[in-house]
Amino acid sequence: MTAEPDGSLGELEQRLAIDVAPDVATKVETVATAFVDRLIAAPVGTPAFSRSIRAVDGLGEREVRATTIIASRFGDRPVRDVEDLLSERAALSRHLDELRRTAARLIRRDKTDRRSVDDFARDVEQVDERMRRLVEALDADRAVLEADNAALAQQERALWLEIETLRQYALLAGRLDDLVSDRVDAVASSDPAAAKALQLEALYAIRRRRRDLLLQLAVATQGYAALRLIEQDNLEVIWAIRSASSTTVSALRTALLATHATSDRSAEATSETTDALADVRETVEEMVRSLEEVDQRRRAALHEVRSTSARP
Repeated sequence: MTAEPDGSLGELEQRLAIDVAPDVATKVETVATAFVDRLIAAPVGTPAFSRSIRAVDGLGEREVRATTIIASRFGDRPVRDVEDLLSERAALSRHLDELRRTAARLIRRDKTDRRSVDDFARDVEQVDERMRRLVEALDADRAVLEADNAALAQQERALWLEIETLRQYALLAGRLDDLVSDRVDAVASSDPAAAKALQLEALYAIRRRRRDLLLQLAVATQGYAALRLIEQDNLEVIWAIRSASSTTVSALRTALLATHATSDRSAEATSETTDALADVRETVEEMVRSLEEVDQRRRAALHEVRSTSARP
């Protein structure tokens, strides 16, 4: 049995860009130096030496378990919950579709039938109450999505705290690897048997644990990145809903005020009336565009959630 080369471990460590604050690095160096001093002072095969090896095997064990549990929770219930909120069958999608179709019909009917000002005003009044109820439903959907996103953010913060500690343990394992390697080289010429024993027993255990920590850190970091991406996509859906709700209410108010005002104008004001109605139509069209943007955001976020849940 030989200690495995550490080149691949160094490359993985570089890809993970493990970097800590100077005071943390100093603390890690102090702990690593003291640990190696104790390890070298204990003859191979003694209880003290065995305890040191067990300590190596337990480095970061709590953080490994914690990141595994958090990643498991993230990959299970929260992802399904977000998918349920954003799917085509969800209330959000239905409310968006109905609200968008109602507004689009209003514009399409006006353009097709070339209706009078009074007819247009009557059409707006007929859909006003229904559209306002849909806006309220849309805001309720947004509140649910906000609550779910808050749960995702909480898990994200918990995962990040564990990742930060895991990074310190990975750095510690790397320093133990370097220091023990130096000691093995230092005693190789004067005591080959002791050097070989250190290599087979201590260095092998350190590099095995270092590899396990780096691999766990890579998985946890990928999970964190995916969680951040889903949270950001959800936030964009939430912001889009808030903007669309505001735009819709404003468009309805503008349409009602404008149609009431223009319907009272004299025949001589035909040009002004036409211009005012054109402005109203543009306002309603802007409302439709805002709702379409929400749906596009919803689809993009849903795609990201499904892609994430499909990853191994």
